[in-house]
Amino acid sequence: MSKIKKILLIVLAIILLIVVVQIVNAAKYRMVVNVVEGENVMGINPLADKLDFGDLSRNNGMTRYVTLKSAGGISTYIAVLKFGEISDLVKVDKNFFTLNPGEEVKLAFEIQIPPSAETRKYGGWTVIFRIPKIF
Repeated sequence: MSKIKKILLIVLAIILLIVVVQIVNAAKYRMVVNVVEGENVMGINPLADKLDFGDLSRNNGMTRYVTLKSAGGISTYIAVLKFGEISDLVKVDKNFFTLNPGEEVKLAFEIQIPPSAETRKYGGWTVIFRIPKIF
């Protein structure tokens, strides 16, 4: 195997390792909403381990928050990604931004149930990646 191939394999292995570590260390939150019949129905779940929007009727909405704090000495890139059938209903106020040392940011996850939504449970995930800003 030539030197160039070995170097490329090592670089590729390092990049793959960094990607795997970022995926494992990312904050993952389950997002759930139960669309119910009626008007102005809002049943709130107090659990903080997931972004549970509770029971909501059509033409209704609510907001849940996730607070990010930077206690480290370097800035961090933040990337917020949404997955699943609920992702079309949820809007995040900031998807990609930089969190500076000592800074605290409150991310708003706002859901709006359209009048055409089926009455059933919608689910999905949000993943928050924190990547150290080296450059």
